[in-house]
Amino acid sequence: MDLVNWQSKDGEFECQLEHQLPNNMGKFYFHAEPNNPLSAVLYLPNKPIQQAELFQLTAPWQTPAQHSMVDRAAKTTKGYAIFDVGIESLLGAVSKGAWVRVSAMSGAQTHSDAYVLPSTRIESAFIRFNACRIALPEMSYQQARDVVLNFEFGQRVVSSEQRRTLESLVSYLTADQSVSKVLVDGHTDNVGSTTSNLQMSRVRADDVASTLMELGAPKSLIEVRAHGARYPVSTNDTEFGQAKNRRVTVRVVRHDSSQSASSMDQKTEVQ
Repeated sequence: MDLVNWQSKDGEFECQLEHQLPNNMGKFYFHAEPNNPLSAVLYLPNKPIQQAELFQLTAPWQTPAQHSMVDRAAKTTKGYAIFDVGIESLLGAVSKGAWVRVSAMSGAQTHSDAYVLPSTRIESAFIRFNACRIALPEMSYQQARDVVLNFEFGQRVVSSEQRRTLESLVSYLTADQSVSKVLVDGHTDNVGSTTSNLQMSRVRADDVASTLMELGAPKSLIEVRAHGARYPVSTNDTEFGQAKNRRVTVRVVRHDSSQSASSMDQKTEVQ
């Protein structure tokens, strides 16, 4: 237990509470991302993982002894096993003294490799990890890059629910310094004249842009465009299709669109 060393790794878009496995076998870590449930990850770079299981243990000096399964890995690939059920509860238990046991089996194995991770000396890393989680934006890049706000017939300004969505988007824009442009595009159904539809799409897009700026988005990033009924995403022959076409889209453009937000590992890749 003298070698136990929990560490917190902080990023703008993800946080990790990490424990290195013995003999450089790999690592186990709790992983937090914007607006996603907490997950846990086992990484064994030199072993393909076909199956993996995660357990919660009582510390050896506690009675009665308990040993309960938390989750079986939902995804395994490239040496990663990702657990996504019951992880928040497990982390809470670990912060209060519970231990972690994680086991993995490859296709060629007849037995599993098991690693027991004590929770000793986790306090400072746990505090820093929680602080990192609190500071995360409310959207990931995957969620922020294309936001669609649908409008009711005759609606001209954003609703309270749409405003909350835009607040979450602004929290992402504030965190990501690589954003170069925010495109706000207004669209309508085909009910009414071409001129009135173009005007309505402009009114809605302008209100979305104004709301973004009011919430803290830089005016210099925002570009507003109005399209009227020219680009439907559904048929205008039904009320359902018309409702889908009445929309304002907000698209986030970054300096290098081929690069995603900084990642400390490949977890996002295997999701």
